[in-house]
Amino acid sequence: MILAKGYSTFSYGQVHYRMTEHHGKRPLLLLHQTPSSSIMYELLMAELAADFWCIAPDTPGFGLSDPLPGEATVVGYATAVANLLHALNINNCAVFGHHTGAAIGVQLAFDKPELITHLALSGPPLLTQAQIAHLKTTLPMMELDVDGRFLTELWQRLRHKNPAAPPELTLRETIAALQCRHSYHEAYHAVFAQEFAAQLAAISCPVLLLAGENDSLLASLEPSANLVQNGRCHTIPNAGTYICDEQPQVVANLLREFLM
Repeated sequence: MILAKGYSTFSYGQVHYRMTEHHGKRPLLLLHQTPSSSIMYELLMAELAADFWCIAPDTPGFGLSDPLPGEATVVGYATAVANLLHALNINNCAVFGHHTGAAIGVQLAFDKPELITHLALSGPPLLTQAQIAHLKTTLPMMELDVDGRFLTELWQRLRHKNPAAPPELTLRETIAALQCRHSYHEAYHAVFAQEFAAQLAAISCPVLLLAGENDSLLASLEPSANLVQNGRCHTIPNAGTYICDEQPQVVANLLREFLM
């Protein structure tokens, strides 16, 4: 399978995206975690390409997308995604979001309910104040130093997310983190400021909540399920933060069952 890559240009800059061939297939929007990019969805897109037109943008400030002007917010990210959908002549679609991508997906469904038919959230970031306080103390500084200590600290942080991950996967995510640099912090703080619980509770479209059993946000799964009006919940065994790399076939099957 060959993935098409492209840019859409807006007043604030360009949004980069990957997508599969559509030929009349139902559009499925894939929103990535921080500090990754749409590259994290390549394996999943290969699994889903026969059934869906998959569109995976780089969130503004990540991958090859330009950052938003001013302070980054989840509203701003969702608006950029909505603009991309409009540029691609997509009037409605299903959404799959992972971690930060789940936050953006919820914002998009809350702001533009007519645009989103189904919402699948992997590792929904329904964070407690204690979790937010802890995350604020553990975010990497991303400040350059001549000895390169920041590189080792970043590598170790990303290895900690999944110590069993192949080194090539950690390298990919490290490069993504270096590429986005300060957007790494900004995205986390944007999620911290989002009214995620209230927005999730207001969404009426069907919602699929899922997480790997070793996902750092697994504890958010049940509280999120208690908020949704029309949802179902699923835990994937032997999977963690990099669920789309570890078990793309399992995630693809769950999405097919939910969406078809």
